[in-house]
Amino acid sequence: MKEIFNSYVKSRFIPISITIIFTIFILILLLNRFWQYEAFYYDHGMMESTAYQISRFKLPLHDRGFGRVPIYIDHLYPSLQLVLAPFYWISDSYETPIIVMSILIGLSVLIGYEIGLKLKINKYILYVLLFAYVTYIGFQNALIFFVHDITLQIPFLMLLFLAIVYNRIKLFYLLLIINLGFKESFSVTGLALGISLLLFYQKQWQKHAVMTILISVLYGLLASKLIIPYFQYISFGSWGHFGYTPDIKFDPLNNLLNFIDTLQKRETILTSLTNFGFLPLFSPFSMILLIQDFAQRFVLVGANSPLRQGLNLHYNANLAVILFVGSIFAVSKLQNYKLYRKLIYIHASIILIIAIIFHQFIYHGPYGLLYNREFYKITQNMTFMNDFVAKIPREGKLMIQNNLAVRFTHDDLYILSSEEYLDKVQPDVIALDFRPGQNINNYWPVTEEKMKNLSEKLLNDPLYKPLYKEDCRYIFVKNPVSED
Repeated sequence: MKEIFNSYVKSRFIPISITIIFTIFILILLLNRFWQYEAFYYDHGMMESTAYQISRFKLPLHDRGFGRVPIYIDHLYPSLQLVLAPFYWISDSYETPIIVMSILIGLSVLIGYEIGLKLKINKYILYVLLFAYVTYIGFQNALIFFVHDITLQIPFLMLLFLAIVYNRIKLFYLLLIINLGFKESFSVTGLALGISLLLFYQKQWQKHAVMTILISVLYGLLASKLIIPYFQYISFGSWGHFGYTPDIKFDPLNNLLNFIDTLQKRETILTSLTNFGFLPLFSPFSMILLIQDFAQRFVLVGANSPLRQGLNLHYNANLAVILFVGSIFAVSKLQNYKLYRKLIYIHASIILIIAIIFHQFIYHGPYGLLYNREFYKITQNMTFMNDFVAKIPREGKLMIQNNLAVRFTHDDLYILSSEEYLDKVQPDVIALDFRPGQNINNYWPVTEEKMKNLSEKLLNDPLYKPLYKEDCRYIFVKNPVSED
């Protein structure tokens, strides 16, 4: 076994080295941003806390500004919780899920290399495509949203494609179930994958393609029609409905227009394809997967939502993998042509240049923080915030704002969302930090003005007393109840 391992490491020295370096970069980026209080309860803290609860064998609950409810009232992602939960048995640090996610996503580079190696594509373009993959702005922006279902799914989706090219059938089915467990919407991706396998892959995969379609459709129906509505029922007392049901209308022209009817949609499509040298367009296998990804975001669900259309949130995590794998499949076919073999180094170099330009000059990707000295100075200057957080008691019900809440997700936490909700919960501890000039996400769903008003109210509320008071930062605790 040791000889096999040593042989593997020796034969993969370059990709393993790249994987390790990339993983270190992710760790440096995410840990520093976490220490700078740039992680938020929505959605990092919400998902991280439910994984922690699973590790303690509890029903995963989260606070939604109207009360504690099971996490599954909106989406179903047991895979995220089952992947992260065991690591809390090693360490219950708030950095634990960030470290685990960084390592797993870093490994996706090595997995991607193995896919390209199996398909025997030119090594130069393989390394270039790996570079295009990790620097793709949609991928970078997904990372800085910390723990998220489809972001943590990245290495498992890459493994799913690896199982396909290596014809590991049992592993494929296991990974299909795991990927479905990251989010019920992957059932649509699974459906598209099954169709791609059926139409554009090896004949021996046809029966497995049909099974992939059936499993994906059945899981999607089970999740959206039974499991999620059930958790809505036990949460609210009435049988609910899945809030992300695709809006399918038999209007082909309107559906087609919805793919490109906003500048943001057109930019997402064009930038994504350009970043990979338009290679995915030469792979029929990946085209169906690309179309379904854009269809889910641009047509079927929230067609008019700017949050789902752009490159700036986590919605491009799966797309990054599909674009990379589609490019690999395309090159494996194109390099059979003599003309492309002559042009492959030129094409690869163009892709490399475009990826650098997109990252450095057009989108100014988050990796740029890694070589910015000021980024590390911000972390060093966070002592005043760490001291403030250390003063917040952890006993009883805690009501804390979005960016501070991620340090209290293992406690009895409630999110500061409104004055009415505060009156309803009557927390034992309330922490406010509304220093001017902050990221507005720090307060969400309240505002700086509302927090000011709330602090004034609490200062005059006989139920509470200030434990700590400094300019725009307060910690309030309940006054002891008189026994008279």
